[in-house]
Amino acid sequence: MRVRAPTPQDGARCSRILAAAGLAPEPSLTWLVVRDADPDEVNALLVAGGAQGRVAARAAIAKLVGWLIDRQGELAGRERNVKALVERVVSDAGLASRYGPRDDAALLASAAELYERLMAEGAPFLAWERFLAMFCVERPEAVRPEPGEARSKGEST
Repeated sequence: MRVRAPTPQDGARCSRILAAAGLAPEPSLTWLVVRDADPDEVNALLVAGGAQGRVAARAAIAKLVGWLIDRQGELAGRERNVKALVERVVSDAGLASRYGPRDDAALLASAAELYERLMAEGAPFLAWERFLAMFCVERPEAVRPEPGEARSKGEST
């Protein structure tokens, strides 16, 4: 799972917050990578600690939600857009080798369901696990390493 901090100073703050919570953030170019951590929990730690950095996948989910609201539920013929947004979320999470988008019909059905929920509940929180269940399938070729084993280069959780 990847964290994007707006400044090097905030990146250091994010690292301190996460380390204090028992996580082991690793710097990787413009990201902090946190392995085997729930994106929602990491984001909550960063917010509570006063950091400006955020989990990249959470920001991408917010873009999906904003896109759905902008389209006002008019999703016919927009399978490609939904698929691209879902791919961006898993890519930003560093999990594109593990998860992929559902088929086009399932993506549109999930997008419509989420839009209806947004309108009915007034911007509810879309948890990471719920996002995965609604929009993604686990890739069959993905091999989950045992805790402590090396992962493929660039992959994080």
